[in-house]
Amino acid sequence: MVEIQQFFASNGIEVEALDYSVAAVGILDKVAKEKRLPIKPQIFDVNSPLPFPDGNFNAVYSHMLLNMKFTLDELHFIFSEIRRVLKPKGLDFFSVRNHNDKSYGKGREIDKGIYDINGFQIRFFTEKELQDLTTEEGGFELLG
Repeated sequence: MVEIQQFFASNGIEVEALDYSVAAVGILDKVAKEKRLPIKPQIFDVNSPLPFPDGNFNAVYSHMLLNMKFTLDELHFIFSEIRRVLKPKGLDFFSVRNHNDKSYGKGREIDKGIYDINGFQIRFFTEKELQDLTTEEGGFELLG
């Protein structure tokens, strides 16, 4: 994941990077300092409010974060926090695994749409689930 933060930062974007992994934050901090990139990594528990003021960002990016085994209440909280820290007309870029994924239905289903695949608990979304989550939490418009 270090590559995407480096890409953003090397193209003039100031990056605030959050991760629950101490090791990942340490690696990113080292790379940012070595390459003198505007990246501020910090350890963060996603079940906590985002550590930023309201309307602080033009964009938020997350890669596969939402595929973790969150409850629907936790997912609603995450989207509401993203909406809170975005400026008006801000963009939330995120990637998720979905029902078209080659791994969908593999492993053992442990909850609706969540499968244990070799010890990893992965949520696979339907388009309707994403539409419901994004429109219910702050009126996001799902673009694709």
